[in-house]
Amino acid sequence: MAKLQNLIYIVLIFLVGCQGNRSFLNGGKDLFQAWQMDIELRAFPGTFSRDPDNRVIVLEGLANEVLSAQVIVRGKSDIKGLSGQLSDLTGSAGGTIPAGRVRYGAYLPVDETMTLTADPLMEVDALDVPANIAQSVWLTIKVPTETAPDQYRGELRLSAPGQQEVFDLQLEVLPGMLSDPSDWSFYLNIWQDPSGVARAHQVEVWSDEHWAFLEDYAHNFVAHGMDVITASIVYDPWDSQTGYPYHTMVEWNYPGAYELGGADQFSWDFSIFDRYVELMIAAAMDEKIDCFSMVKGPWITTKADIRYFDTESGHYRTVISTLGDAPWREIWSAFLPVFKAHLIEKGWFDRTYLAFDEKPKDEMRVIYDFLIDEAPDFKVSIAGGYPGDERKWSDEVILHIDDLFDEEVLASYTPLIGKMRAEDRYISFYTACEPYYPNVFLFSQLREARLLPWLAWKHNLSGYLRWAVSAFPEDVWTQPNYKWHSGDMYFVYPGEEGPLDGMRWELFRQGIQDYEALGIAQELAEKAGREDLLKRLDSAVSVATTLDDCHHYPYVGEARTMVNEVLREFGRDQ
Repeated sequence: MAKLQNLIYIVLIFLVGCQGNRSFLNGGKDLFQAWQMDIELRAFPGTFSRDPDNRVIVLEGLANEVLSAQVIVRGKSDIKGLSGQLSDLTGSAGGTIPAGRVRYGAYLPVDETMTLTADPLMEVDALDVPANIAQSVWLTIKVPTETAPDQYRGELRLSAPGQQEVFDLQLEVLPGMLSDPSDWSFYLNIWQDPSGVARAHQVEVWSDEHWAFLEDYAHNFVAHGMDVITASIVYDPWDSQTGYPYHTMVEWNYPGAYELGGADQFSWDFSIFDRYVELMIAAAMDEKIDCFSMVKGPWITTKADIRYFDTESGHYRTVISTLGDAPWREIWSAFLPVFKAHLIEKGWFDRTYLAFDEKPKDEMRVIYDFLIDEAPDFKVSIAGGYPGDERKWSDEVILHIDDLFDEEVLASYTPLIGKMRAEDRYISFYTACEPYYPNVFLFSQLREARLLPWLAWKHNLSGYLRWAVSAFPEDVWTQPNYKWHSGDMYFVYPGEEGPLDGMRWELFRQGIQDYEALGIAQELAEKAGREDLLKRLDSAVSVATTLDDCHHYPYVGEARTMVNEVLREFGRDQ
């Protein structure tokens, strides 16, 4: 980790350049200043405060919730060995919340804004901070499930040789408890990329070292609410759109060169597929399995090549195919019954979906017609494409976020949303390389990551999908984009020992926790027949999803405060 930290700060110092000893501290004797800053605001090298003497951090949340806070440190000269320590928090009735984690935001050079931007959270004991550079210190506290409602107090100590600053930490635990992330009602489907993990950590795909990393990533994903296993059933289903191929989890074998009429000679090895699914299920990611794909994605391409291993020559070959042609029909007619039988044997068929990425009407009609004839029992997931018709509807539909902001388009989808929600089928929304706002790029405000789950609530959607959580550019630390926007391909970072959270990732989890708290509050208000409180919750949703406000910068946290007031109301009745 020290090697990674040093690399980041070498880049930081190089890009910022020498700023001398000119100081925002106005000639004071303190080595550094430190102040609390809202987690919905990003740290930049020149970040400052209008209230630099505030030494109070106030948090509120539910039992089993993960809460974050942010403190900024900035010095007039280099700070050597800055460290932060959190104490346990003690309640007025004697209960205790264990000390949380202290991590440090690292800067990445973001080309879209030509600005150093904090996002990765470094897990180090201490670090050096260059002069006149604002350093984010990120606090993460997990409230245990058995924690009683009460006011808890502790402290944060920020230390460097020659100076120490102490923050008063106040945490109110509200009535109620969040379920574990694997049981959250919010549906989070973010496509995983095992090949990207192997590439970033410089290990062989499917090696023992790779599997060890994948297990760490699985636990990280589940802790942030991810529900869906992403499985590749062909080689490179997205045609290397991230700059490298996505390896298949199903090995296709054939004796010699395939010729039309010979598909019955294919055989399939599901051992990697099985191991990956079992690993994810063991980590509690067990809601569904998305399998990519019978045609390459995304969008209008009809390319459907299939790579296979020639067992006679010992080399890989490729069947050149397009969606709907004779080889495509013959090969998938052979594969799908075998795949179905295997899934049934494993007990996974009911949770398995054939998944497609942004396929328009003409392409999806070919797929639906084929499945009706050849594999009618398979479920279908479509992200950003044609959802189907009366002959066959997709079992999961993911709308693009632009559909939510176009009143006419949204109205056309409203009956489908209601029908799928009533039938307990998945209908959610996604962001991709657009829109610019709201989104979760490195140049996005952190607020945007938190508000996305609130948009799902507002529009009665199951949840949210994104196309990548761990697809890393060649060197994410010095060039965080590939051909997509900076941060578009990942929420986490490849640390030396496993995944490192990003600030966007922590804010997104907070948004999901807001969604869950909103659900608890609404259920209580409905059971109590409190129309006044239900209206207050509706107002909270409006506040959270406000994108612009002439009077102040809109914080999603203000909406969560309104939800907390409702929870507190019922606590007073107990």
